[in-house]
Amino acid sequence: MKPEKPVSLINPANVLTSTRILVLPLAIYAFAAHNILLGTGVITYSGIVDAIDGKVARYFNCSSVFGEFLDAVSDMLLFLTGMLGAAYYGYAPWSLVLIFIALGGVNALGRVIFVKRTGAVTNFQSFASEILGGFTFFTLASLYLDYYVDVTITLLIIATVIIIIHDYYRILSYPVGKVRHG
Repeated sequence: MKPEKPVSLINPANVLTSTRILVLPLAIYAFAAHNILLGTGVITYSGIVDAIDGKVARYFNCSSVFGEFLDAVSDMLLFLTGMLGAAYYGYAPWSLVLIFIALGGVNALGRVIFVKRTGAVTNFQSFASEILGGFTFFTLASLYLDYYVDVTITLLIIATVIIIIHDYYRILSYPVGKVRHG
């Protein structure tokens, strides 16, 4: 088997994913200005880009461990900014937002455990987590549209707990030899 050709850090998929981080100041401005249209627009844009950046990477043959890491970081930054902004500007109750953020910490710890177990620094692929990411985008949009906020965040928290349990099972039982090492 011949070795894989190195992938440039600057490629179409990584540039696309990076735009999700670059629009965060717009999201913060939207929270502060109570600009619902801009806020939901930024969240929708980020959700669409999150859904297609992996497809772009595969199309241009530029998938990389760095790209997977960048995708995970941009998810985390958007969710953290979105949830904290929602609580700070009164769109969502602090208690539920802090529970969601704490669960994000538990989820991140699982990724650290995976890296320690396998020695591979990679985005732990989880279809369930992808669905949760989509639901989180929906929740963020519902917060700014004032659409069943408490119910939506509570459902998100329940789904997050279920998926963390699912992913921890996978993380702790994943065969070490099957992991790709960047």
